[in-house]
Amino acid sequence: MDDLRLRISSYGALHWHADQLIWHDTLAHRRFAIGEDADVVLRCFTNWQPLSHVRKHARDDDHADSLVAITERLRAADILITWDSERHRVEDAHEAAWRRWGRLAALFHTETRNLRDQPFLTTEADQERLRDRLDHEPPPPVSRKLPTTRRVPLAAASTVSLVRTGFLDVLAHRRSTRRFSGEGVSFEAVSALLRWGGGITELDEPTQTAFKTSPSGGGRHPTEIYVHAHRVTGLAPGMYHLNTASDELELLGPPQSPDDLVGLLGDQGWVADSGCLVFFTSVLERSMWKYSTPRTYRMLHLDVGHLSQTFYLLAAALGLGMTFTAAIRDERLEDLLGIDAAHELVMGCSVIGGIGMTSTEHIE
Repeated sequence: MDDLRLRISSYGALHWHADQLIWHDTLAHRRFAIGEDADVVLRCFTNWQPLSHVRKHARDDDHADSLVAITERLRAADILITWDSERHRVEDAHEAAWRRWGRLAALFHTETRNLRDQPFLTTEADQERLRDRLDHEPPPPVSRKLPTTRRVPLAAASTVSLVRTGFLDVLAHRRSTRRFSGEGVSFEAVSALLRWGGGITELDEPTQTAFKTSPSGGGRHPTEIYVHAHRVTGLAPGMYHLNTASDELELLGPPQSPDDLVGLLGDQGWVADSGCLVFFTSVLERSMWKYSTPRTYRMLHLDVGHLSQTFYLLAAALGLGMTFTAAIRDERLEDLLGIDAAHELVMGCSVIGGIGMTSTEHIE
């Protein structure tokens, strides 16, 4: 037998499940239970070593033969990879491509990637599955009503004036603005953004499948919307939650200082001159109720992207400036919103205000 050079795969994760150590191969989407002696073998190959290296850790010849046999099984499962093998080349290519973002980001991508033999349900089978789920597990509500000391109905749609009404005109004026005037934004304009951007236009009550002006995977609309008002004329400053069922803002807490808002959003100084911030979070259970595949995690990000573009177009129609940013200190925002990070994920923020200048240096 050749004395092959081996190393633990870079594209797997170890975790405990039902009193067993499980290896999860994120490239091939396979799982293997790891025995006690396998742990000894893995520790031998944290870096490139010849296969014979494992014998040095044996108690006697019989134990050495056993460790070599375990090593071969781990190699066959690609838990240990062989130098210059196809798996080695694939892993090196991934390492090079993802090097700036780190291995865990790559693991997220590979774990949520569909392989060539990925099975899919037919429409009929999927509908049957959902009917059965409805019988045993009611869907989570698509909107929330939070406890609050104050509820503020959104302004009527008829109260706002649009600067642009032609679709192509609005589309051509969509920009990311990082220079704001520091002047107030009207509550009527903010209401229009929230009603037309986040409001429910149609709802199937039994399944809690919602329709809005932005698409969402399976109509689940996992994105929750919060608003920090600091220069909104006609609305008291504070942090609010948008109740999409009643078109109301629910007061969550007091306003934050300009310095605190800048710190919350990645120390970006231009945030201080905005009129309001619209925060987007994702409620896991809404999408998870319908979809069990890990790929659904990608859909949460796409959902926020759809909403962000809708808000951009509405801002252009209303003559407002806006920039979407993901530079957020998540833990600070979780505290302000009072959300459980295990169930509701911070995703992004639309920074909105009056336009302070039109230089292309600050508008994209």
